[in-house]
Amino acid sequence: TDLVNIKNGKCEDLDGYDTILIGGGIYAGNLQGEVKKFVEDNKHCLSDKKIGLFLCCKDEGEKVKEYMKVNFPDIIVENAFIKEHVGHEINLDRMNFVERFLLKNIFKVKESYSKIDNHAIKRKTDKINEMDEVNG
Repeated sequence: TDLVNIKNGKCEDLDGYDTILIGGGIYAGNLQGEVKKFVEDNKHCLSDKKIGLFLCCKDEGEKVKEYMKVNFPDIIVENAFIKEHVGHEINLDRMNFVERFLLKNIFKVKESYSKIDNHAIKRKTDKINEMDEVNG
């Protein structure tokens, strides 16, 4: 398993991978630009892989499905073997003044918190482990 943060590095050769997990956080309805660019630049190669998608966002249910459709090419969403929402967190210390102001005054967030869905993460890892066992 290789973990690549595409903000800090590039994953240039995808041919050596059968399964690729792609995800990130939603901010104002959009996935990080680096993730979107990576997927767009590699969508032809990715369409031949087993793809798992995950999103971190405050919304749940149908809204998460909408975010996936808006932020990933159709071929990637349609072929993904996993589409998971893994929760979200608010870290006020990592935000700039405007972001903190908006969250505190409009959305009434008083402190940082984490609502990461560990069960969703476990479902994802279990599914990948099952695939490994089946495929040898």
